[in-house]
Amino acid sequence: MKSLAALVIALACASLAHAHAHLLGSTPANHSTLAVAPAEITLRFQEEVQLTALALQSGDAKPLKVAALPPGRSRTFSLPLPAIGSGSHTVTWRALSDDGHVMSGTLVFTILPSAAPGAK
Repeated sequence: MKSLAALVIALACASLAHAHAHLLGSTPANHSTLAVAPAEITLRFQEEVQLTALALQSGDAKPLKVAALPPGRSRTFSLPLPAIGSGSHTVTWRALSDDGHVMSGTLVFTILPSAAPGAK
């Protein structure tokens, strides 16, 4: 009987662990290097979530809230980015899944410096 109870508990815990939504990918991709600054950021999750925070930090500057967050749930969010220059940029996000679990993460991408005027 104890082994049956242990099996039920183990299966329940495994089910809960798989219930949380995960970030599947983004555009720009994490650790990507871009020649041109992106106009927007897209986050793709494995299941519907509610995006609760999104901020952009350029270099050592203070993080900026990116845009008004959509009120509903979705698997994919595309939000406009402010005009940004070359260098390293970090996007910090937070989302709420259906099971009430709060997930968060960061994405880092780099924009290459533009060619100097007159460079060949």
